[in-house]
Amino acid sequence: MAALKNKKGFILISAYMIVSVLIILATAFSARSIGEKRVADKERDTIQALWLAEAGLDRAIAELPNTPLSGTLGTGLAYSTQTTALTASMYLITSTGGVPSTAVNPDNAIRKVSAIIERPLNPASSGDIISAITASGDVEVKGSAQVNGTIDEENAVFNFEDVFGISKEAMKNGATHSYTDPANNITPVDHTTWVDINSLTEMKITETGWSGNGILVVDGNLNITGGTFSGIIWVIGTLRVSGNPVIDGAIFVESGAEVDTTLTGNPTINYDSGTIGDAFNFIPSSSAPYLVNWKED
Repeated sequence: MAALKNKKGFILISAYMIVSVLIILATAFSARSIGEKRVADKERDTIQALWLAEAGLDRAIAELPNTPLSGTLGTGLAYSTQTTALTASMYLITSTGGVPSTAVNPDNAIRKVSAIIERPLNPASSGDIISAITASGDVEVKGSAQVNGTIDEENAVFNFEDVFGISKEAMKNGATHSYTDPANNITPVDHTTWVDINSLTEMKITETGWSGNGILVVDGNLNITGGTFSGIIWVIGTLRVSGNPVIDGAIFVESGAEVDTTLTGNPTINYDSGTIGDAFNFIPSSSAPYLVNWKED
């Protein structure tokens, strides 16, 4: 009887030992599994961060020379870019992608890439624009309107592609903003803006506080009675300017242009070679940018 009790005690102790060993093994296996999952999650986040940095780089190339840029791709997944002009045609772009920390994976995953991009220059030169207003028809300056610069009018010979180095189609396709029959005082109008007037009589800019810059191309009539603009305005139609707007740069009109102050105000048009040169920086390139060098920082 005593031997049987001893045997039962031995079995119980053995069972405890086996259970203890199994618990230790299960704990070790669980810890290893958690560790391996964290490593896998970290690797996944690191790869995602690189993809985000590459996505930012692609966008920065497509939107040269705009800077800085930022964006998100999914919850918390973000990129940011910075573009620096090295020469007139070459740019350094730095793009950073990041995946945020989580309770399971407390470390942020960040990858950074940089690239040197060359964008071929357009053959046209801003220095070839020497007049405040160039029009194929008559230009009538009335009242107190001021045009500070020369007026080249009535059968003036000028061509869109000769001025900008690209076709109208290329300018339209590469425009930063494109509008069709826009509301009055449409914004934004910056970098390159293309406006098609189909059902409306004209595009209207009337507010004193309105402002625009870069290159504005209006395929239709344009009526400006307020606001300010710095850059180049190209009208494929009729231009009317009245009120008290201020335009710095140059104007091209493929029909009669009338600067009219018979209503109210004192419009001012200033020829500005510096502003014209700045506008030329936004001309879409006729040749695609290409990669010169790439590295991960």
